[in-house]
Amino acid sequence: MTHDETCRSDEFTCANGRCIQKRWMCDNDDDCGDKSDEKNCEPTTCDPLKQFSCAENYCITNKWRCDGEPDCPDGSDERGCANPPPPVVSTCLPLEYQCNDRITCIHRSWICDGEKDCPRGDDEMPPICQNVTCRSDQFQCKKDKTCINGHFACNGKNDCSDGSDEQNCGGEYILHLYLRSLEELRSNASFMHVLVFLFCLPTANSRSEKCNPKTEFDCGGGMCIPLSKVCDKKPDCPEFQDEPADKCGKNECLQSNGGCSQLCVDTPAGFYCDCKPGLQTTPKSQIRNGCDVSNSSFKLSDNRTCVDIDECEEPGSCSQNCINEIGTFKCVCMDNYLRDPRDHTRCKATEGHASLLFARRHDIRKISLDHREMTSIVNDTKSATALDYVFRTGMIYWSDVSEKRIYKAPIDEGSDKTVVVKDPLVTSDGLAVDWIYNHIYYTDIKKSTIGLTNFDGNMGKTLIQDDLEIPRAIALDPIEGWMYWTDWGTNPRIERAGMDGTHRQVIVSYEVKWPNGITLDLVRKRVYWVDAKLNVISSCNYDGSKRSVILYSADYLRHPFSITTFEDYVYWTDWDKEAVFKANKFTGKDIEPVTAMHMVSEYGRDAHSLRKIIANAFRSRIRLPHH
Repeated sequence: MTHDETCRSDEFTCANGRCIQKRWMCDNDDDCGDKSDEKNCEPTTCDPLKQFSCAENYCITNKWRCDGEPDCPDGSDERGCANPPPPVVSTCLPLEYQCNDRITCIHRSWICDGEKDCPRGDDEMPPICQNVTCRSDQFQCKKDKTCINGHFACNGKNDCSDGSDEQNCGGEYILHLYLRSLEELRSNASFMHVLVFLFCLPTANSRSEKCNPKTEFDCGGGMCIPLSKVCDKKPDCPEFQDEPADKCGKNECLQSNGGCSQLCVDTPAGFYCDCKPGLQTTPKSQIRNGCDVSNSSFKLSDNRTCVDIDECEEPGSCSQNCINEIGTFKCVCMDNYLRDPRDHTRCKATEGHASLLFARRHDIRKISLDHREMTSIVNDTKSATALDYVFRTGMIYWSDVSEKRIYKAPIDEGSDKTVVVKDPLVTSDGLAVDWIYNHIYYTDIKKSTIGLTNFDGNMGKTLIQDDLEIPRAIALDPIEGWMYWTDWGTNPRIERAGMDGTHRQVIVSYEVKWPNGITLDLVRKRVYWVDAKLNVISSCNYDGSKRSVILYSADYLRHPFSITTFEDYVYWTDWDKEAVFKANKFTGKDIEPVTAMHMVSEYGRDAHSLRKIIANAFRSRIRLPHH
């Protein structure tokens, strides 16, 4: 089949086979991902009644002309204005630096720290920065002078592009890291964790595991030889341990099954116990030199008695519910999901077609996850940032940080947009909808508050206003009655509270610096977030327990902004890569781009995750779910 046959008549066929709307051709935006939609373009002709023509073949809506904020790439829309434009009010706080995109705000302490935190990296460029220096807790790569977290040096993986973080990794360097960071670590909540990590780093001459008793013989001192060389009357161990006269030719399994509860396997100079499938005799972790290398506890201490392995303790054994049974386990799917016939441990949604909604500042788009078709939902937005969607009503809600308003529009008729919140003005980086009680919850970085309003915007309330610095992302579970939000002020953290503002508590307070996006796995009751400073995707239970790092990547997580989850995957946007990515939400593996696009900003959760939940009627006063 040719590419021409795959795209509709109202679509353009990209050179790479992708289909995009024809209206996106020649708009100075690489929608195809290979720039084929921007080739052989005629000079742009703008509608003189509705648009202003920029000097670089670029059109903007007339209402943005002389509004005090450059919207043309060359800033020509703010030149030659008859009346002085209104003063541009920065959305950033006094302790923040405003990036050149005029939207992103970062801590001033992050300027010239060796890490590009602004989407265009202007916080690390001249004239602001002349010489890049790394913090004491960072390692500076030799080639490009970039900074990485100090504990990534000598961890066995190349985190620098030139691999310089894995060079000269002897004991002296590890001691240098320890001494350099000791004073700083003393005041850090994770001091003991990092200290143990430094002392437990493997050296080039050490083995990370003991000898495998099924295939190897342990000579001692970390030396292993194949079992085929044991009791062959040729000494292979330094002290002839592989030729024990009292054990060669003896079958210990013939006497009381060797003391094994199930299987006894004879070896040339001994034996080992084994179990039927689904059971185990060996410890789940191995302790060497006082260091736990697997972060798990011992299953047994005698290596003889078989006990059941609880496969449900392993994240991702099942997509959703896991039931442990003796010698096996069973996966169960929630309502509206069925087990994948190709893999009964996976659950697939039974209805609808999943799509991602995302804002690109000047428009809002939708991309289908099954065949990657992208369509435009809302056009001519000023600075669309956060958005969410109500599946039951088909209504999309979003915030605009330039116009300081919250809007709504039908997803199938995006041009019919309505203002929901405009007075007082709101600077919202985070927005989430309660589809049960018909509320919009939003963060306000200027007022340092969390507020809510009904879907019509005529009944509002401030829920939280104390001890907030820079609240950003917000996520809701209306069924359980919890709301979660991130705050990346001087004490970055993730908090939760009942959706009426009560029962507030901090669930993440350490090893977090710039928690940009947050989302909830409503099925497994897990919180996921992205940290743009630490380049990680992390997860924890609703109460903050069982925290884990899903993915660290200095490449795919250079500047993550938002995150959502659907089925077995997490999806996130990255400003630096200008793309949407996905990965397995349990392991962080199987990373792949969903699509590439220019200046991706905030996107909401997929439509199908907000499925068929009956909403209560909104009465004359605000009703809030509570704990």
